[in-house]
Parts: sequence; C-alpha cells; structure tokens
Amino acid sequence: MKKVLFAGAEAMPFAATGGLGDVMGSLPGALKATHPDWDVRAVMPLYAKVGENWRSQMTFECWIMVNVSWRQQYCGIFSLEKDGVKYYFVDNEYYFKRDSLYGFFDDGERFAFFSNAILSLMGAVDFFPDVYSANDWQTALSVIVLKRRLGTVDGYRGVKAVYTIHNIDYQGVYGKRIARRPARS
Repeated sequence: MKKVLFAGAEAMPFAATGGLGDVMGSLPGALKATHPDWDVRAVMPLYAKVGENWRSQMTFECWIMVNVSWRQQYCGIFSLEKDGVKYYFVDNEYYFKRDSLYGFFDDGERFAFFSNAILSLMGAVDFFPDVYSANDWQTALSVIVLKRRLGTVDGYRGVKAVYTIHNIDYQGVYGKRIARRPARS
C-alpha cells in the first residue's frame, strides 16, 4: 500500500481563494478513487474561515509544540475524512484565526510555522508517507527541512518529496530580516 500526503495552504470546500484550493480539494480524492488501497491524506491550516459545519465533524488528534525560529508555538491537530481522504487541520489561533487566508505582514512566519508543523505532524500521528506533495510557497520550507535536516532521521528517511508551483506570481518573497533571530542577552 502506498502512502501519500498532500500539503497546501488551502483546500475546497474548507477554505480557499483560488486554483490551489481547487487542486487540494479534488486531487487527493481523485487519487484515492483511482487507488482505493492507498492511504491518501492531506493537511492545511485551520483558518477562522473553516465553517462550523466542518469543525463539528473534526476529531482532535493531539497537540504538539512546533519550533518557529527561537521559540516554540502550540499546534493542535484535528482531522476529518472526506472522499476517503483524511484531512488534517493545523490549529494555531495566533497564526490562523484571521479574517482572510493571506495578505498579512507576518505571512512568512505564519507559513514557516505551517511548514514545520507539517513535518512535526508526520511524527505525531505516525504517518510517514512514501510521497509527500508540497504545494506552493507556503509549504516550500517543509521540503527543504525534510531533505536537509530530517533526511537521515528514522521515519523521514524514505519520504520522497514533490514540490508543485500553482501560480508563479505568488512566491512568498520576504526580506532577510524576517529570518533573523533576536539577539540573546
């Protein structure tokens, strides 16, 4: 049995603004329908825009602490099943309880957190996929960390990564200042 994990910043019908949401909402289900014996899962942030109709169907999986630069942040992991696919939702109200999905001064930090949360989630729910599909700039960091930092760690070692750009106009470019750690006293 193959195991596949899709990661993206949005997915229909939960919360979406465009093409990425369409792909993340349909491709995992289509893959599962084509290969019913495969374990297909997906992960996205738990935004404020995710409606109560979906939240009421979610199961709390666990909570973990996720590294973001020099500090750790709470990360709740919720899940629900749709079209035979288990969708995980990464919860952190500081980063994701906002009026819209994107367009904030700290989007770089928000999605650095999300990228790290995806990798931590794999260990927390004991799901190390054969293929990890990262989508758009919001998940790009996860591929780098997977290959450069976790590539020799049990569980992560055999994970193959695919990175897909859905819209080259949106690259998530931020200045060097965002990556700097504060001075230690």
